[in-house]
Amino acid sequence: MDQTGKAIDATAGTLGMIQSFGILALILAAMAALYFLVRRPDRLDAEALRHLADKRGWTIERRMAGVTAGAGETGRGYRIEIRPADGSEWSCEVTRYRNIEGGGHVRKTEFADEGFRLPAGMVVIGPAITGKEAEAAVMLLGNFDDGIGQMLLSTILGEETRTMGRLRLLKDAGISGATVFASSDAEAGRIGAAYAPLLASWLAAHRDERAFPILIAGPEKLRLRLRTDADDAEALETFLDHALTTRKALSGS
Repeated sequence: MDQTGKAIDATAGTLGMIQSFGILALILAAMAALYFLVRRPDRLDAEALRHLADKRGWTIERRMAGVTAGAGETGRGYRIEIRPADGSEWSCEVTRYRNIEGGGHVRKTEFADEGFRLPAGMVVIGPAITGKEAEAAVMLLGNFDDGIGQMLLSTILGEETRTMGRLRLLKDAGISGATVFASSDAEAGRIGAAYAPLLASWLAAHRDERAFPILIAGPEKLRLRLRTDADDAEALETFLDHALTTRKALSGS
């Protein structure tokens, strides 16, 4: 009996060691998977952004950040902030955060240049809506300064629009694949003509509607916005090249 008991104890001990090694192996495998799926790509992204900053003469900062609105925090995520090292007035911010209140993720990339300002009014160029939708908007809404119009404009542009003034939908703006809104005192024709070929080139290579570069030109600044996060170096550089070329074209220089 003693020998049998010892044999059982030895077997149980061996099985326990095997089980412990199995658990350890699973933990190590999970850690390796976490590194290769999350940490390693994150490090490679950071290195690519550093290389881009050195190549283009930009400062690029990537950091985790909370997103606040009103009385408290509404989300957690990260931001990438880009500025030119030469002191030019433009900047760019890539934002991705998880919406705590509403669920889901919010993604945005926005270029802003305070050096470009319209003398008056505002022009907004966004994704296309169908002809019937455009006609209905003009017939029923007239302009976009009421609640329903603001709701429609917010749906198209993906942002709060209360500060955008009295915008009207231009039915014959002549920009393929886009919808144009403008106030009556804005240089909508000049802005549209300058941006149309640049937008056509962009849309030929970027089919996703979230990657439509929404242009907002007004008396305070020029903005171009993607409704997605251009968080890798190649996508970010491509967008910024488009934005800087647009700024130059609109400035006429």
